[in-house]
Amino acid sequence: MVLVVPEFVAEVRADVSRDGAGRWRQPVKLVRLRDDLVPADVPLFGDTTEAG
Repeated sequence: MVLVVPEFVAEVRADVSRDGAGRWRQPVKLVRLRDDLVPADVPLFGDTTEAG
C-alpha cells in the first residue's frame, strides 16, 4: 500500500456495473477539477460524519 498526500479535489463519473469477474465495466472518467474545494472539505470514503 502506498499512502499519498491529497493535493487536489476532482469530480469523477463512474458506472457501478461490474462484469462476472468483479471488474468495473467502464473506466472512471474525470469530469473536472474542483477549484472551490480543498481535500479537507471531502469526507473519507465510507465516513458517514460531516467533513470540516
